[in-house]
Amino acid sequence: MSNFLTARPPQYRHFVLLAWEERGADGVHAAWRFSLQDSQKDERIGFKDLNELAMFLEKWMKDVSESNGDLSKEKIK
Repeated sequence: MSNFLTARPPQYRHFVLLAWEERGADGVHAAWRFSLQDSQKDERIGFKDLNELAMFLEKWMKDVSESNGDLSKEKIK
């Protein structure tokens, strides 16, 4: 049997990214916040900054490559 037939198909996941700016009482920029909505689940994951979002995605990509693709935030932490 060829490697093509035994290879696992690539993983796809759709996320909706929401980004918003928080401002202090004085109207000055305080922080950017982010959330991901998983299109396959009724689940939204919030992130306090871009670094936290990037770390989540890097870990998710690593883990999904090693698993069956059914990952939640709880399994990734």
